This record gives sequence, C-alpha cells and structure tokens, in this order.
Amino acid sequence: MKEFDYSVVKHYKLYNFIKVAFAPLVKAVYKMEYKGLENIPEKGTRYIVAINHTCALDPVFVAMPKNVPPLHFMAKAELFKNPIVGWFIKHMYGFPVKRGKGDSSAIEYGEKIINEGHVMAICPEGKRIKDKNGVPQKAKAGVAVIAKATNAQVLPVAICCDGPIKRGKKLTVSYGKPITCEEMGFDKEEFTPHDIKNAANLVMDRITQLWEAEVH
Repeated sequence: MKEFDYSVVKHYKLYNFIKVAFAPLVKAVYKMEYKGLENIPEKGTRYIVAINHTCALDPVFVAMPKNVPPLHFMAKAELFKNPIVGWFIKHMYGFPVKRGKGDSSAIEYGEKIINEGHVMAICPEGKRIKDKNGVPQKAKAGVAVIAKATNAQVLPVAICCDGPIKRGKKLTVSYGKPITCEEMGFDKEEFTPHDIKNAANLVMDRITQLWEAEVH
C-alpha cells in the first residue's frame, strides 16, 4: 500500500458529500435514533470522541448528526493494503494504526489532529467486539495517552443495540457529557502509567453506563 503521510492533516471534500448524500440512507437502514446531542462540545473545543467498537461503521453512525464535526479516526492498517479501500478510508479521514504494536506514528498523528483544532474519534477497546452480546469491554491506554498529551476533553459515545447490529434493527447512538481533564486527573503534578490506565477505564465506564441505560 502507499505509505500514509502522517506529517500533515489534510482536508478532503468527499467526507461532507458522503455525509450529506448517505446520511438518510444509513438512518433508514439501521433505524437510527440519537440522544444527548446537546452534549456535543461547541466548535473550538479540544476534545476526542470515544466510541464502543461494534462494527466498521461506528465512526459513520456517530458522525451523522449535523452538529458533529468531521471525525478523524483510527482504522486497522490491514484495511489500507487494498488501494481502493485505503483511498476511500483516507478520504473519509481514517488513518492507519498497527494494532497491538504500540504504533507511535498513529498516536503522534492523533495528537497532531487535536492540536490543529480538529476532532478525533477513537474506539478505546482497540478492536471490534464480535461476541459478548455487544457489551463494552476494557479500554486500552490510547485514548488517555492522546487526551493527556493534548489536554483534551473526552466525549463518551455509546452505540447501543440489543444484540448484534443488523439492518432493520433499532440502533441508538447516545452522547454523554464530556469528561474533563480534571476528572481524568490530568491536573496532577505526577501522572503515572497507573493514572493513564485509570483515565482510560473512566472513559470506558462512562461509555458502558450510556450503553446500559439504553440496552437494559
């Protein structure tokens, strides 16, 4: 695959076209319902969108509402090996991450996205949850690492469905209240790896609470 350029955050016109053209179709196919849209931070706020990982369309589901800005999101590097798929994902603001290998390039690019005033989306679990009936699982450290490095809030978002996500089933996307840097402990003078883990777990706990409120 062509090497992804991590040196600059580019703008693509395809994203807005796809969002406008296909939003009604996506909402109809999956019977979409949105809750908590008032919790989306105002333009100019430094924040990361954290989503439970249910399927490949997670960033699409979350980005559909008009007041959600373009979301730059991590996608597994394997997807970029197909030149057509890779081109499309890149123009939808996806960027490759090598899972399970401590990909510093992807982490640094995520920091660049936030520092330049864009919004990044990340699935803290690190991989799609294929079983366990969709119940959100434990978070990896990435979301807390990037949030700490950029002093960004985290907007927890839960994609909620009773069982596996399929066409025709009701799908609720619930946006929670942003988690502040203080709540994550970023104002501490000494911040340890244990604190990073706690911050990531806090994000995942908020997502799980949103999920449970809809599914149970």
